[in-house]
Amino acid sequence: MAIFRRSINEQHNETADELALLRTEFGQELRTGLAELRGLNTDARQQLASSLDAGLQDLRDELRELRRELNDAHKTITEARRESESLRLELETARRQAAEARTEALSGMRSSPGAPAVASDSEPTPASATPPAVSGEEEAPDSSESGTAEQTPSATGQRPPSAVLEQAAGISAADLICHRDAWAFIVEQAARNAHFRVPGLATNGDDEQQTNVTLSGRTLIAILSALHTTQQAHTTSREDRALAATYYSRIANVIAGALPSQSNAVRTRIVIDDRPPHTLEDTTD
Repeated sequence: MAIFRRSINEQHNETADELALLRTEFGQELRTGLAELRGLNTDARQQLASSLDAGLQDLRDELRELRRELNDAHKTITEARRESESLRLELETARRQAAEARTEALSGMRSSPGAPAVASDSEPTPASATPPAVSGEEEAPDSSESGTAEQTPSATGQRPPSAVLEQAAGISAADLICHRDAWAFIVEQAARNAHFRVPGLATNGDDEQQTNVTLSGRTLIAILSALHTTQQAHTTSREDRALAATYYSRIANVIAGALPSQSNAVRTRIVIDDRPPHTLEDTTD
């Protein structure tokens, strides 16, 4: 029995040693496998992060390129609008010049030497019997207009043009509201000035016949200089001189009241639109 028990104890001890050895080997292999898995996970995470960063960087570059293209397209559209507005103004100017040419041609035909003779021979009238008085009345306004054009700014009560131009240079932007024909005349006069810049898209003013444009100080200088030249020139018609003088005085009077901009200041507003004053009957209606 003692021998039998001894053999059983020995077998039990061997089995326990084998189990301990197996447990040790299995633990080592398990730890080794887990370490390899952690390394693989770390590598995969790093590769995924680098791939995502590269993809996101490509997307950022594409978005920047799209923004540049959109900005270029916006600039192109803005330039196209300005060119369209400039072409429209040039077309209006050409129409105006054509109408003036037709008017001058008709007036030249009426004032030709043969026309009064035919009228006097066919049907004499009391008005044709006194041509010297009529011619004297027509010459009087021309002499007065030439005298007005020769007056200096100090004689007419206006400020010197140099002072007006210097004050206009300090204006960043000003809104000009006038009739479309008035704006076409202003562009026709100032287009030849080197400082004139065609403003952005013109909008409607208080009604459909008005135009509202935003002018820079540099463009105001060009307009004022051109209008002053037109109203002082003797070769231009009296209608053009009247328009130039009126528009020049309106713009100069508004600019005279402009002050250096404050934080709560509003933009300079120039309105060329004379209307009759409101009466009591208008208010009651």
